[in-house]
Amino acid sequence: MQKVAKKLAAVKALGYTYTREFNYPSEEYVSKSISTGYLDMNATDVALGFRFQFSDDEYMAVYNGSETFIAVKKKKEMVVQNNPARDRMESSAYLYNSPLTLKYALPKIIADSKIPKKLSTEKVNGQLRYLVEFSLKKASIAGLGDIRELRDERLSIYRVTIDAKTLLPLEVLVTNDKNKDFMKTTFTNLTEKPAIPTDLSWYFSSYTNEYKLQQQEEKKLLPVGQAPPDFVLRELESSAQISLDKYKGKVVLLEFWIVQCGFCIAAVPKLNEIAKAFPDIALMSINVHDQAKTIAAFKNRNKPVYTILTEGEATGDAYGVGGYPAIVLIGKDGKIAYTSMGLFEKELDAAIKASLQR
Repeated sequence: MQKVAKKLAAVKALGYTYTREFNYPSEEYVSKSISTGYLDMNATDVALGFRFQFSDDEYMAVYNGSETFIAVKKKKEMVVQNNPARDRMESSAYLYNSPLTLKYALPKIIADSKIPKKLSTEKVNGQLRYLVEFSLKKASIAGLGDIRELRDERLSIYRVTIDAKTLLPLEVLVTNDKNKDFMKTTFTNLTEKPAIPTDLSWYFSSYTNEYKLQQQEEKKLLPVGQAPPDFVLRELESSAQISLDKYKGKVVLLEFWIVQCGFCIAAVPKLNEIAKAFPDIALMSINVHDQAKTIAAFKNRNKPVYTILTEGEATGDAYGVGGYPAIVLIGKDGKIAYTSMGLFEKELDAAIKASLQR
């Protein structure tokens, strides 16, 4: 593992075909995508230390160190974001369990003696491969190698296949100890001497003749003190229509979420605790765009005890939701008392108590 970490730290650039597969039988969700890319892993002249260009049938994505832009090929449209924050880049689909992820994560895994590790070998078509395996308790690895805590009691089991000759990763498989769900990324046609993209290919201005530039405004949740818009949404597994207006004079806690979101899964136990600790509040979880059967599978697996509402995309837009989970607390006066992108337990508990006392 130390040799692999040392190798990845030294690699300047990689070219490869990137296959990313999600297979979650527990939630009836399957997704697979294939892209080709160039990953500059040693870009010392840019803030985050890397750059990339990836392309698949639907999108072209480029990050040049100071801006990122995504071109939607069929629509011939392009969205540009200047100086994206590290956490936004960490969620990039093209960095998920990538060589860059391993570059940053492996030194942390090696240094932590509490993480169980195993090394074995196998031969495939006469080629020797190393199999590096380790397990993270109630945690998983984010796109830029940060180890993120999970709320649910499960092991994230990582199996990394390494080419014994080059010491470069060929595959990252993530399973768990609770079900048959898995996530897999593979790297084929891997080379340390890829064709270097031209200088002009790194800038969105080079593509404006082909793609129409779309303005993307950073979404922000509605401000504290503002009266939130009303909504009427369908309750999961019921024909009931739930309206915010129904809860006038009560403290209301809204969570906006999607199924394929690790932080949303981690929020369920805490929201369950809130529902039990504060029975006088109305707690409603608004799914933004997933199908009812997918949400039902999520509910069956994660056991939320609070109300789940569906078809909430327009409501999420109206509330300024740009990431998940998003939290909005509404006071007895009908105005927003607290918001957050992500669930921060101590802050939210304090805000609920303060709202109940008013």
